[in-house]
Amino acid sequence: MINFKKQLKNIQNYVPGKPIEEVKRELKLKAEIFKLASNENPLGPSPKALKVVKDSLNQINFYPDDNNFYLKKRLSEKLKVKEEMLILGNGSVEIINSIIFSFTEKKDRVLRPSPSFIMFKISSLINGCKIVEIPHKNFKNDVSSIVNAIKKSKFKIVYLDNPNNPLGSMIFEDELKYLLRNVPSDTLVLLDEAYNDYMDDRLRIDSTKFLKKYKNLIILRTFSKIYGLAGLRIGYGVANGEIVSVLQKVRLPFNVNLLAQKAALAAIDDYKHLKESKKLNDKGIKFLTENLKKMGFFVIDSYTNFVTFDCGCDSKVIFEKLQKKGVIVRPIDNYGLKTFLRVTTSTERGNKIFVEKLKEVLDEVR
Repeated sequence: MINFKKQLKNIQNYVPGKPIEEVKRELKLKAEIFKLASNENPLGPSPKALKVVKDSLNQINFYPDDNNFYLKKRLSEKLKVKEEMLILGNGSVEIINSIIFSFTEKKDRVLRPSPSFIMFKISSLINGCKIVEIPHKNFKNDVSSIVNAIKKSKFKIVYLDNPNNPLGSMIFEDELKYLLRNVPSDTLVLLDEAYNDYMDDRLRIDSTKFLKKYKNLIILRTFSKIYGLAGLRIGYGVANGEIVSVLQKVRLPFNVNLLAQKAALAAIDDYKHLKESKKLNDKGIKFLTENLKKMGFFVIDSYTNFVTFDCGCDSKVIFEKLQKKGVIVRPIDNYGLKTFLRVTTSTERGNKIFVEKLKEVLDEVR
């Protein structure tokens, strides 16, 4: 028998939401399916991105630009950072993996809130790291407890997703400042801002302004959410040039495909699409939150494009019954929240159908 790394023995695979086609096949469903499980943009990608992808199909016999020259240039202008401070990835999750691989050794200690995006945990375990998890407080990342842990022990990386996935909650600017002030300069702070674009303009933190003072800060963002390019897999990191230089050493050649680069470059300046996507999401969050509360559920205030709520029972029961009615949501029992479901905002019609089907399910189980 071929031996494998011991760290892999107890790793549970990342489980994504099932594709619509698979659910239809398994359950023999013929009606329309609403996938509200993976936090995707229901409006789809920018029309400008679609056009450039179609126009570029005859170029896919060529390798992509390995340096992502044009996209880096535009991101540099938009974010007001130097190009050497940017790294592109096959989704921001690839960059998470590269950071763990580059900056930790076996038995190094890393810290994360619990729950938070699970891929940081999986990557850390694969690399043999010792993970310290700080439980949420009132369904929010507990910055005070994180800082207390940092003061007591040495960590290689402190991970923080803001807003948090799967809770949907956020920390505010004064809390982020407090954290950054209390992290030693030789400890990396990995700030995952996948849902940053969905936040209210008055609450959104311009975290890039902290990069000059805190050389240990790495910011992650993605084109998978509000930009609607999840299927093309493209995200980016912003950090001190020395950190980016290290990450470039482990980055696979041509890791961001040609179509993803072109689509992201087109989407980044389609402000009409971004505005429409945010407006639709704001309405969806309001509609879902109000209706779930009317049904008696506890709902976590969301600053993302999903709503997480407590079913008050085994969430898989509700999940399976909804799925049979053509609505796919996400149970988050793998995050230790066995009675909670996460539902992505949809179109106005999709949101209404979710509420209708959930009411039907409640009549069946109560």
